Amino acid sequence: MIHHSAIIHPTAVIGDNVEVGPFSIIEENSKIGSGCRIGSHVIIGANTILGGNNYISHGAIIGSDPQDKSYQGEESYLIIGDNNTVREYATICKGTSKGDCFTRVGSHNFIMNYAHIAHDVLMGDHNVIVNNVQIGGHVNIEDHITLGCGSGVHQSCNIGRFAMIGAGSKVSQDIVPYSLADGPRSYIHGVNIVGLRRSGFSNEEISTIKKINTILFRQKLTLDQSIEAINNLPPSEFKEHTLNFLYKSTRGIVRMKR
Repeated sequence: MIHHSAIIHPTAVIGDNVEVGPFSIIEENSKIGSGCRIGSHVIIGANTILGGNNYISHGAIIGSDPQDKSYQGEESYLIIGDNNTVREYATICKGTSKGDCFTRVGSHNFIMNYAHIAHDVLMGDHNVIVNNVQIGGHVNIEDHITLGCGSGVHQSCNIGRFAMIGAGSKVSQDIVPYSLADGPRSYIHGVNIVGLRRSGFSNEEISTIKKINTILFRQKLTLDQSIEAINNLPPSEFKEHTLNFLYKSTRGIVRMKR
């Protein structure tokens, strides 16, 4: 059902069984997938593509122009996957030409009140972005990550899969996969064991992840020495994923507090 007070641009494409609440606006060249529910006073910006079965709650602004001084109105996009929940007053920006003009959000993410996802962010699947989280531009967020209430992520940081970031944390370097990070200036506090167990990881898999964590953070090695030591571990998907993450890091990694 589309409320009579909603404003939908003629070029917008609306899928089957879509609900649009009172006073919401859907701008030009946007696509709303089947089964989406859009609350009241929502703005879906131009060139925003929503997959199926997303819930966008009241007052959210999805596909707004980038908050970047270099942006001069060039055509840019936001692409969101399926089965996401975006709660009240959250904001997600489109991309800029300094990226590839795309911001991308995957599927099955839960984005809570007042969270902000800036331009050119690449977010995977099954992430929980808690209230008031602020994510800067060009950030890469992998899968199954929880960002605690009020935490902030500096632009161009990478956060590895199954990481947990504590409430109020400031992330200014990359967070290695499977890690637990916390503090006003984030430090690594070990492995995200609770999160891994909840996700069905076996004791053997967690033991392998702990070995990688020990090499990185408890043996007082340089990053190059740590990479060499991790390379010498038996083959595993956790080893390969962590190494690939480290090779791509440009800001350095968050370390354990000494």
